Amino acid sequence: MKILNTKYFCLLAVLISSCTKFVEIDPPRTALERSTVFANQETAEAAVRGLYYTLNGGSTWTSFAGGIGSITFLSSLSADETETRSSNTNLDVFKNNTLLSTSINVRDLWKQMYETIYKANAVIEGVNNSEGLSSTLKNQFEGEAKVIRAFCHFYLANLFGDVALILTTDYRVNNVAGRTAVADIYEQVITDLKDAQTLLQPSYNTGTIERVRIDWGAATALLARAYLYKGDWPNAEIQATACINAGPYNLQTNLDNVFLKGSSEAVWQLSNDKNNSGDAIAFISKTYVALRQELLNSFEAGDKRRINWVKGITNTTNYITNKHKVASSSPITEYQMVFRLAEQYLIRAEARIQQTGKIADGIADLNVLRARARATATTEVPNPLPALSTTLSKEAALAAVEQERRIELFTEWGHRWLDLKRTGRVNAVIGALKPSWTSTAALYPLPQDQLLNSNMEQNPGYDE
Repeated sequence: MKILNTKYFCLLAVLISSCTKFVEIDPPRTALERSTVFANQETAEAAVRGLYYTLNGGSTWTSFAGGIGSITFLSSLSADETETRSSNTNLDVFKNNTLLSTSINVRDLWKQMYETIYKANAVIEGVNNSEGLSSTLKNQFEGEAKVIRAFCHFYLANLFGDVALILTTDYRVNNVAGRTAVADIYEQVITDLKDAQTLLQPSYNTGTIERVRIDWGAATALLARAYLYKGDWPNAEIQATACINAGPYNLQTNLDNVFLKGSSEAVWQLSNDKNNSGDAIAFISKTYVALRQELLNSFEAGDKRRINWVKGITNTTNYITNKHKVASSSPITEYQMVFRLAEQYLIRAEARIQQTGKIADGIADLNVLRARARATATTEVPNPLPALSTTLSKEAALAAVEQERRIELFTEWGHRWLDLKRTGRVNAVIGALKPSWTSTAALYPLPQDQLLNSNMEQNPGYDE
C-alpha cells in the first residue's frame, strides 16, 4: 500500500470518527496527529478530502447512502412537496409534522452535521498551525473548510432554531455548549463566508469538467443565500450578481442536462464514486414517496419543468421527482447538485423586488428562468408559460417569487420548507393542508440525547 493511502486511512480515523455528543476525542493525541497530518501538502490534501468524504460518502444528511435520511428527502415531506406511498413510521412523522425528539432521522441530521463541523474545525486549526504548507494551500484549505462549516450551521439554524455554535475542536468547550441565537449563528455564517471569499480563488476550477471542490463561487452563492434569509436585500443582490457574473456558470438550455456531472449550471456539486445518487435512489425507487397533488397542480401550462423534472409511475396516478434521473450507472453521469446558478437568479429577483424601484428588475430575473422553461407553443397551449408583467405590484411580484422558487427548486435541499418558514407562510400553507399541524412544528425537536447536556433546552411544543 502506498504511503499516501496509509496516512489517508489513519487520518480518517481522526477526522471521520463518530461521536455521540459534539466531540469526544483525547486532546493530546489529536494535537499530535494533527501536527503530522498538516505537515505537508500530501497529507493535508488527504485531510481535506476526508472532510469532503463526510459529505459525499460518509453521511446520509447530504443525500447519498440511499437518500431517505437526507435534508432533501425529509424536508420535502415536512413541506407540501411529497407524501409517503405506504406507512413508514420514521417517515410519516415528517409527513404529518408530528416529530418526536426520539426520531432516528432527527438524531442523525443533528449528529452528522455537527460531526462535519468538528472535522471542518480540525482542518481550519490544522492549517493555521501548519509550518509546512504554502500560503496558497493554506488559504484554499481554510476557505473550503469555512464554507462547509457555514453550510452546516446554516442548515442547523434553519431546521432547529437556536443551536450550538461550534468553532473549535476543544471538547471541554464543545461538550458544555449551549444554544446560540439564530441571529448570531447567521453572523458567524456570514463571517466564515466572507473570509472564504478572500481565501479562495475566483473559480479556480474553471475549465474542468467537474465542480466538486469549493471555490470562490460556492462561497459567494451561499453568502447570497444567507443575506437573503437575513432580509439584507442590498447585500443579497450584490452577492447573487457577483455569482451570476462570475463567468463559468451558465443556465442549461436543456433541462435534462441541469443535474449532470459537470453541468455548466453547477456552482458546487458533490462528487459520487458509488455509481448512484442518493436522492435518485430515494425518489426513483417508487417505494417511499410520491409528489403531492398540490405541487403537481401548481405547474403552469407549457412549463417544461413539469415535463422534464416530473415522472409518472407506470400504471398508477403517482408521480415522482425526475431531476436526478439515474439511480445507478457506470460510468457515472450525475453528481449531487448543491448550489446552482438558477437559485442565484431567484435570490436576486427577490432581493430586488424587496427594494424600492427595483421590482421590474426582479421580475426580469424571474422571466429569465421562465423563458428557459417555456415549452413550444401548440394548439392546446398557444401561450405557454408567458412572461410576467414588469408592472406587477410588490405583493404580486413576491407571490411570483414564491411560485418560481417552488417550481424551480422543488425537492432540492429543503428550499420549499425553509422558504415557507422564513417568509411567514408556513402556518397558512401547511396548516391548511395537514390536520395535525401546530405552529411549533416549524422547528424540528432537538434530539433527546442532546438534552443530557444541561445547557440545552428543548424547542417549544416537544416533550423533553
